Amino acid sequence: MKIEKITHKDYGNCLRLSNPSVTIMVSLDYGPRILHFSMNDGPNVMFFNRDPEYLKKGVDFDRVFYPGAYWNIRGGNRLWIAPHSYPHAFYPDNEPVEYALLESGARFTPKPRTQIGAQLSTEVLLDKEAPTVTINQSVRNISSEPKKWAAWSITSVDAGGIVIIPLSQKQTGVLPNRQVVYWPYTDIADNRIILRNRYAVLVHDRNVSAPFKIGFNNDAGWACYVNNGMCLTIRYEHIDQVEYPDFGVSYETFADDRMVEMEALSPLKILQPGESVSLLEKWNLSALEIGLGDGNKMDILKYADSIFSNIGKYPLG
Repeated sequence: MKIEKITHKDYGNCLRLSNPSVTIMVSLDYGPRILHFSMNDGPNVMFFNRDPEYLKKGVDFDRVFYPGAYWNIRGGNRLWIAPHSYPHAFYPDNEPVEYALLESGARFTPKPRTQIGAQLSTEVLLDKEAPTVTINQSVRNISSEPKKWAAWSITSVDAGGIVIIPLSQKQTGVLPNRQVVYWPYTDIADNRIILRNRYAVLVHDRNVSAPFKIGFNNDAGWACYVNNGMCLTIRYEHIDQVEYPDFGVSYETFADDRMVEMEALSPLKILQPGESVSLLEKWNLSALEIGLGDGNKMDILKYADSIFSNIGKYPLG
């Protein structure tokens, strides 16, 4: 396993972690963002923003942060704080990031978010040989009053693939077992989402710019994204009988015409000054063992069924 500081032509200064299976890059000039995850010389599974106008800015940003403040999605993975708030969630994290090397990776620490009293931290740990990364993210309350927060890990992946999300199979008798949450801008009739008994599939469409978002009580604790001959699986711990944000969901997914976002959340926690809430994810990147066909609905459903028939070996690695 190798760790080195590099200057990337698109990402700027980064820390690159690599092993015989995969390469991962984390920004140092801003963020941090986990901007790159690939099977070494293979394609990057992450989205990267190349549009200088794809920003959040305006009078609210000038008032809350500073004149001329802007937020750039940039791409890849970022840590946010739930519940969502505007414009505070879009903190203009355009300043250099400190990092400290660990035995198998590094800890990345941006400047404190003094407007809300939060200190964020991201640890990236790479297996010595396997295509597996551990992402441990935390939010610490550095204010003088209690905060009710959850850690919210958002991974922006490149266009053109499908997200597969397991739905709860718990047998609860006469009580409900599945929560499906929609946002005001979500069109329930949007044909990018396919709901089945065992899973949901979000099919990315570059020709549809309307934003779409949906959330689930994903008690299986994983979701995967299939694109460009690769499968990215994100695993996390879903905890029953605790309070999650957004009407009780631990996993959300978003799409527009540019990208897809895979979003895992920790339970909400009341943080006294100095206390933290954290979220641990395990990422696995693998080459596809079975094909997706031409992407029509029946092929997609057959593919999703095959994922579930191979559970335990693939895609979880």
